[in-house]
Amino acid sequence: MNRLRKVFLLLQPRNGIAVIELLILLVLISFRINRHPLPSLLRILDLKGEKNGQLGTEDRKRAQLYWELLSFLLAQCMKVKRPCLFRSLVLFSYYRRKGIDIHVAYGIRKDCGHFDGHSWLVFEESPFLEKTDPSESFAVLYVYP
Repeated sequence: MNRLRKVFLLLQPRNGIAVIELLILLVLISFRINRHPLPSLLRILDLKGEKNGQLGTEDRKRAQLYWELLSFLLAQCMKVKRPCLFRSLVLFSYYRRKGIDIHVAYGIRKDCGHFDGHSWLVFEESPFLEKTDPSESFAVLYVYP
């Protein structure tokens, strides 16, 4: 999907409201991330909606669009070198509020003599919005909830 089409989709009323919610969450998380230990921050962000939330095909396409928007904002606009933490926290909070039983996972690996971390979402026991399964290259340290 080309960039112009993605921008058009993001500006549709249904997506526009979601984009505003995501941006608000990104700002809130940016202020709180250095003030709270990760478990406390996750509990703060875990405002559960109705427990029967579903993710249909269209919802999954929108989720991919939101993932790409957050990646662009974090990497290109905010110059965050490792956007996965912010992106996973924002999307985790967004989907938990929608009643989706989604989890956030954190992993680590040793790469060229230094440690490298990654965070990602897990939905229905599978990585969500990831091109490959991160647990194949990262040792999973923590999954919430």
